[in-house]
Amino acid sequence: MQLHEQIREWIQRERQTMLDSLRYIVAINTENLAPGGNETEGQLAVAAMLRMLGCEVDVYDVSSAPGLAQHPRYWPARPCTGRPNVMAIRRGLGKGRSLLFSSHMDTVPVGPDIWQHDPWGGEIADGRLYGLGAYDMKGGLVASIMAVKALNDLGIRLQGDLLVESVVDEEYGGCNGTIAGRLKYNADLAIVPEPTNMAVCPAHHGGLMLRVTFVGKPGWGFSPDRPIDPVIAVARFISMLNDYALHRQQASSVPGIYQDNPTLPILVNQVKAGDVTLPFFGDRVPAQAWLTVWLETYPGMAEDAVLRDIQAYYRQAQANDPVLAAFEPVWQPVRWLDGSHIADGHPGIELLIRLTTDVCRRPATVQGALFACDGHIFNLFSPTPMILLGPSGGQPHSPDEYIKIKDYLQLVEIFIHAAIEWCGLA
Repeated sequence: MQLHEQIREWIQRERQTMLDSLRYIVAINTENLAPGGNETEGQLAVAAMLRMLGCEVDVYDVSSAPGLAQHPRYWPARPCTGRPNVMAIRRGLGKGRSLLFSSHMDTVPVGPDIWQHDPWGGEIADGRLYGLGAYDMKGGLVASIMAVKALNDLGIRLQGDLLVESVVDEEYGGCNGTIAGRLKYNADLAIVPEPTNMAVCPAHHGGLMLRVTFVGKPGWGFSPDRPIDPVIAVARFISMLNDYALHRQQASSVPGIYQDNPTLPILVNQVKAGDVTLPFFGDRVPAQAWLTVWLETYPGMAEDAVLRDIQAYYRQAQANDPVLAAFEPVWQPVRWLDGSHIADGHPGIELLIRLTTDVCRRPATVQGALFACDGHIFNLFSPTPMILLGPSGGQPHSPDEYIKIKDYLQLVEIFIHAAIEWCGLA
């Protein structure tokens, strides 16, 4: 029996094990409760699984990584003290290239919205496995662990080392966990299984999280000392953002990898004004109102240029809007994430395109990922180039998040072949 047939037979034989393993990790609550964390139980579970597979396992505090605080993308608001990363190494013969699967353990908080499926239940229905983080990105993490199990079960030795990593604090643009990983461990290629819907993504977006504050004059609506309502300014600003998003899309130079899907979203994700702890407040205009805006960016865009562009557009809008003309908002960048792109022609791109085509039995989709992630820490700030390839699913960061079981199993199969072909068969 040829090796690819052995691998496919293993996938069918171990289907239940792969589902049970994913359900086990999904069942562990690892919500990212910033500024702290809640990943430790999940990290220790992953470390135990990888030890049982014979890997060398390092569980280390993120803040212990040498030079972490001096890194150009270190975020001091999230030191990650007491939050462990996990690195596991399946040693090869020392003669081939090394491959790293890098995933994050943390999920977004479950939130107040109603779920139809238990967020930590791993319920299976209609070809889907439901749970918080199942799609983003515990499915990809467990797929990489299952690839190690397959190599063991099939008695396959590799020339190069195979590494499996689980980092903390990736959600909300933390990245300190990923920085710590690159300060301690690197490889010849990294695959990051963010949820790409089985598309091979040599690039990903970045983004700017921006808080914009409008300061007014508080007071009673019928006072002779007329108050100035900043809430009205926020409403006008949100309307302006819709126009700006269209303008920005038309004015931006689109990288080749994004030509077929050039969208650059602008999202308002927080709005606050007045005392929100009360059910209502008597007739009073608040002193200030603010909102946070997420502006997606292409690889190569710079933070200062993105900020200058939206400020310039605001100044133009003031000329035609007396409400906006009365306010000079405070612009506060909260977090910047670079977009990045692996080098054109990197052999890892062609490898993953071919394997995805073969396993899924259809031409692979190749595109830039339409989200920001920690990939820039690899491509821009480490010797480890990175490609994104992850499962299909839906509702990420939302109620009833799910992963498609068929694609999860195919992802495991792709990862097995990627390890064999990249690291070399001993």
